[in-house]
Amino acid sequence: MKRLSLLIVSLGFGIARCYAASAQQPHSADPNQSAVSTAVPPISLGGFAPGGGTLVHGISKIGEEYAKSPEHIEAGKQLFQAMNCTGCHSNGGGGFGPALMEKTWIYGGSVENIASTIVEGRPNGMPSFRSLLPMEQVWELAAYVKSLSDHPTEK
Repeated sequence: MKRLSLLIVSLGFGIARCYAASAQQPHSADPNQSAVSTAVPPISLGGFAPGGGTLVHGISKIGEEYAKSPEHIEAGKQLFQAMNCTGCHSNGGGGFGPALMEKTWIYGGSVENIASTIVEGRPNGMPSFRSLLPMEQVWELAAYVKSLSDHPTEK
């Protein structure tokens, strides 16, 4: 009986490791689109760098493309509603989660910073959506959220 229990527990850990490894792989809805083109660029989340190094200001072509596209922003708006982001952020004005219509952000207000927050999550409530959303949808959400802070009275 103990051997069977040990076998079941070992099998469970093996399955969990396989699932965790697959969650680390980038997802793309379009098999012809490379993961590099949709990945979140390296960014700094604060105003200082370890060891006196330089800050990483990740500006990406894809972030710029999504932020300037009305179609991507509208798709992000639909995702924002469908995923119940309003449950914490209201309609951008804040609630349980922080307001998204501000000019200054704790973790940076660039599209790249916002995408990173969606993927990685943040302490004290923001969950990670790394394995739940394809990167295209992450960028659409980030573009919409960025648009809230760009024109707060128009939303």
